[in-house]
Parts: sequence; C-alpha cells; structure tokens
Amino acid sequence: MTHDFFAPVDSVSKQDRDGAERRLREAFGQGRMTSAEFEARMSRVIMADRLDQLAAAVDGPLPIEPLSYGHRGYEPGGAVTGEVVPVRTGPDRSTTTAVLAHLSPFLLWLFGPLIIWAISPVGSYAKREAAKAFNWQLVASALGLAASMVGWLLPGDGNPVARIWTVIWVVFTVLGAIGAGRGKDWRNPVRALVPWEVLSERKR
Repeated sequence: MTHDFFAPVDSVSKQDRDGAERRLREAFGQGRMTSAEFEARMSRVIMADRLDQLAAAVDGPLPIEPLSYGHRGYEPGGAVTGEVVPVRTGPDRSTTTAVLAHLSPFLLWLFGPLIIWAISPVGSYAKREAAKAFNWQLVASALGLAASMVGWLLPGDGNPVARIWTVIWVVFTVLGAIGAGRGKDWRNPVRALVPWEVLSERKR
C-alpha cells in the first residue's frame, strides 16, 4: 500500500479510508449495526488521520451517547449503562438529513444541499452526502444547460435532448438519495465522467 512520501508512516491513505468505509457499509447493509452506530463510526473514519484512529473507528468501542429522552446512555454495539433500554431502530437523524440533502434540489435546486452542508457538523455523514448532492446538482445544471442549447439547434418542435436529460437527472438524484439512506457510497456514473468537486466530500 502506497503513502504520500512526505506523510507520516502511520498516516491514512485514500485506500485505507475507502476500505474502512466499505467495511462499515457492508456491516450496515447486513443489519449488523444500527443507523446510529453506522453514523458515529463513519464520522470517525472520515476524521481519522492515523491508522490507529481508523482501526478504532471501525472495530473499537464508541463513546457513550446520552439518550434523548432520559439521563441514561448506551454505547452502540457495546455495553449498556444504567437501565437496559431497547436499541433505537428508527432512522438516524444524520442519515435522514443526508437523504433530504439529495432530494432537496427538487424544491430548492442547488441551495437545498448547500444549506444542509452548511448546517451539518464537520465530519458528519450528512455533511459529506450534502457535498455529494451539491456537486452532482452543479454538474447536472451545467449539462442541462448544454442539453438545452443542443436542443435549440435541432430542427423541429420541442427539445427531446432536454427531456431525456431531465429524466436522467431525476433518476440519478433519486438513486443518490436511496444510496444515502442505505449507507451506501453510490457512485453516480455522470460524476465519474465529470468529477467536479466544489464542496469537499471528505473532511470539510
């Protein structure tokens, strides 16, 4: 595994981080962790600078979090403190926010994911997904403008190129939201061809 020549020996490479994120998504997809634990571990993976921090984010114990409806707390995937309470199985707030970031352009265009990115905690899953949603909408807007211009040059009534692109935009935007809700790092094929990244999809 290769590392940056000037980076510390134990620094985290892109391959290290991608591998850790892949393990978490597989575990979450198989139902081996709650959405709360997935969010907490994913945030720690994104923020990890050293290999020991990355390993702890994937396999180590998590800090005890207070329950929103009481004074006792629990440790996701670990020991329970105080009175034993049922594990929360509903959607995690950050996961829900990530889904909203992908769907918000239907109402607010670029401003939807931009607002969610601005208010989400640094290093959180929601902030990263909001950045991905914004970057996709920026690319989609540019390509949509190009499709409209091409359509105007074609003979006949209507603009079939723009209509086709609108369908593609809707489908890929919804697929991005579904992937965010399932904790999967869905790779938008258009973004793979046009990898613009105005908002960082990593730490910021």
